[in-house]
Amino acid sequence: MKTMLVVFAHPSDESFMAGGTIAKYAELGWKIELIIATNGEKGQSGEFVWAKDQALADLRKKELEVAAKILGVRSVSYLSQPDGELTALSPGTIEDPIYKKMIEQLPDVVITHDTTGMNNDPDCIKVCFATTFAFQKYVEHIEELKHPETFRPGRGKVWKEAAHMQMFGERDPESKEPKLYFVCMPEHVTSYLKKMKIIPEESFDKPLLGTKDKFITTSIDIEGTKIAKGKALLCHETQTEAVNQFINFDNHPLHKQEHFILRMQGIHEVFMGKTDRVSEEL
Repeated sequence: MKTMLVVFAHPSDESFMAGGTIAKYAELGWKIELIIATNGEKGQSGEFVWAKDQALADLRKKELEVAAKILGVRSVSYLSQPDGELTALSPGTIEDPIYKKMIEQLPDVVITHDTTGMNNDPDCIKVCFATTFAFQKYVEHIEELKHPETFRPGRGKVWKEAAHMQMFGERDPESKEPKLYFVCMPEHVTSYLKKMKIIPEESFDKPLLGTKDKFITTSIDIEGTKIAKGKALLCHETQTEAVNQFINFDNHPLHKQEHFILRMQGIHEVFMGKTDRVSEEL
């Protein structure tokens, strides 16, 4: 049985950003593990105007538990770090438990935010870099287990060496090496949604730009699991405004596909090449 570890900043991120993909791979028999860095206590509360701080956190955790079951998530781990304050945490505060979970579960695929968080949210960006750091330690650990006699400590950390930078098309798709993916919103999707007034021009005081299409390595068809994604989203009642806007826009591109960047495969950094094709599977 293959394992997927999904790491996001807030409850509801899992459903909005990768709900269709999570459900699809759960249906294929994968074991799905989810880590959420915060409890979302500083987010919107919807109709639950009385819910503040811990009360809102408790609500959002309950919503997430139901949504996770719909998507086929095996278990949810909460880091319970302060919402909106992840960038102020000491090094290792979230990196260490993410790495520990990787060592426990030995995931074949890890999914997290891209370096923009998709919406410029500092919490999401922090989780991206924390998960990437943990993944680098994880694959170095795997290398040591596989090659104890020839393993050189620190090899996985020297990931900018030319030998460790390879194009997407040059990596072996049948390789058993763990893969790290960033979920993202392609530039053409972002431009369309801004044109249709579904998303704002700016978020967190920065322009919403999306990821350049040429960097997208993987687009997952979620037509078969978009209903599960919608049901999971509806569980997040505190986020009703954003959920309804997403669900009610019939032509939303993310009802059909979810997009990713294959960032690392084993100790190797991966980049999309000019002649590479976009993969249809993780």
